[in-house]
Amino acid sequence: MRKFIIAAAAAVALAGPGTAARAEMATVLKTFSRAEFERALRDAGATVAPAQPESDRIDFTFDDGVIADGLLLACEDETKKKKCLGASLLATFTPADGTTAEQIQAAINTYNFNENFGRAYLDEEGTISVRMYIIADGGITRENYAGQIRLWFASVVDFFGYLYGEPETPPAA
Repeated sequence: MRKFIIAAAAAVALAGPGTAARAEMATVLKTFSRAEFERALRDAGATVAPAQPESDRIDFTFDDGVIADGLLLACEDETKKKKCLGASLLATFTPADGTTAEQIQAAINTYNFNENFGRAYLDEEGTISVRMYIIADGGITRENYAGQIRLWFASVVDFFGYLYGEPETPPAA
């Protein structure tokens, strides 16, 4: 019996404080809230701007100054953004002076061919956009939520290279 107690105590000691954090990240979310979305952004390495009362957007930066925003969608309560099934992330780009329509389309096509975490397009106003949509349908762990966002961050940084020709150093916003 004594060996069992010593072994159990050793297991708890070895598990340490990381076990609670791992269990927390393994929590399955059935819907998204603003607090969970902001947490996932931070867990992915973003800096989230303070909420603006008049806006549903969540503004954030990542990778040393890349600016983007997020929205909660498909919500049971659209007004309060409660019990949402979707989270959308959007980064927009302005082409460098002298960039042709063909170069922009080539950058978009290259991104869409090479990258798996998002899609690039020109919106109806001609804005160059890279978007990702994450769903909670069926459940998603906190770890997976943040992991998908991290992968989108990396793909957006890649888009800088496709559009501006400098994959390692995105221009400051």
